[in-house]
Amino acid sequence: MESLPGYRECFVCGKNNPIGLNLNIYRENKIVKAEFIPDSRHQGFPGIVHGGIIFSILDELMGRTAVINKGVLTLTVEIKIKYRKKAHLGKKIIFNAYMVKDKGRIIETEAQACLEDRTLLAEAWGKFFVIPQDRQKEMERLLT
Repeated sequence: MESLPGYRECFVCGKNNPIGLNLNIYRENKIVKAEFIPDSRHQGFPGIVHGGIIFSILDELMGRTAVINKGVLTLTVEIKIKYRKKAHLGKKIIFNAYMVKDKGRIIETEAQACLEDRTLLAEAWGKFFVIPQDRQKEMERLLT
């Protein structure tokens, strides 16, 4: 698996964000992947991971599918998410995302969050806007 670059201050992957998740995000062929073990800082109700944490990771990975498929950066337009099961603290969550349609300026993606035993916790569908070429270079300078 190949590690993907990220913006240093990003909440999900930023290495310089003291309150962020500090995730390492990888590519494996055309799939974007990450693993996360939530702790008490990530809970909503006691012992249960806040849905916004799961959502944020899925959003980040779906946006990264454009990087590995088209070599471009994107902004989120729309995400639909379906939570299937509660995610409990202390259990590794495996995230996968992939691009399903390239419409030029818009890409469509899908993603899942699962436990190690493949229990589906959440699935998401997203649409992402490809940042115009003149802004790509500016944004690329911020990546590590």
